[in-house]
Amino acid sequence: MSKRFNNVIIDRNGVIKKNNKRVVELYEYLDERGFDNHPKVIESNEDSIKTEYIESKKYYEISNGIEFIKLVANLHSKTVINKEVSKNKYRNIYDKISNNIEYLKEYYEKIISNIEEEVYMSPSHYLLAKNYSVIDSSLNYAKVELKKWFKMVENNTVERVSIIHNNLSLNHFIKGDKNYLISFDNYLVDTPILDLYKFYKKEGFKLDFKLLLNEYNNIFELLDNEKLLLYILISIPPKIIFIEDEYLNTINIKNALDYIYKGINIVK
Repeated sequence: MSKRFNNVIIDRNGVIKKNNKRVVELYEYLDERGFDNHPKVIESNEDSIKTEYIESKKYYEISNGIEFIKLVANLHSKTVINKEVSKNKYRNIYDKISNNIEYLKEYYEKIISNIEEEVYMSPSHYLLAKNYSVIDSSLNYAKVELKKWFKMVENNTVERVSIIHNNLSLNHFIKGDKNYLISFDNYLVDTPILDLYKFYKKEGFKLDFKLLLNEYNNIFELLDNEKLLLYILISIPPKIIFIEDEYLNTINIKNALDYIYKGINIVK
């Protein structure tokens, strides 16, 4: 019996979705580079592409995500190349991150200033005020380390890039007859840390990400400047937006603080 999810049809004969010629070409390239941990293309035409259906098997591991991160490391390792870049690229990255840090510093300074004028703080305001110092110190860390990073790369004319999935999720990992990554529709050729950071921000921070990074580096070791940039990105606090629901505000702040404290534990 077929199942339909959005515009994807799934049954045991295969998975049918709108044709993406880039993905077909990508799978061929991945095979050439020795990475065959992706669904095989059964047929494709102008309108659709049909790939094999992979039966997911139950598996158990001590820390959720280890086999997944090893597969990601293999993807990056087997497709890595050195690419010439202009020095402006690193300046643009520096400016973008620096501007974001300054924006968040001003944003939180304004919030805490308003909170400190309150006679009686709400639970969410009290929670934020109590932990404001860790938000501020995280932003200061990111600002200082960003300057160090830029000094490391400002004269570089070559960047290490690879195929990145660009939408990593444990839902896109299948344990079948071997390990598979699926849903490559958003893939890019870019720095590997983009995959790691986006996964961390989405769900990796809920796992033992320090352990996962160690497993990743055992297969594909990040360069010093890559590692530093990843730590900088991880250390930048999320923007907390207040709404009219006090209960949800408190939950959102608690979740944001969990994210921040876990980031601190990683970069230490």
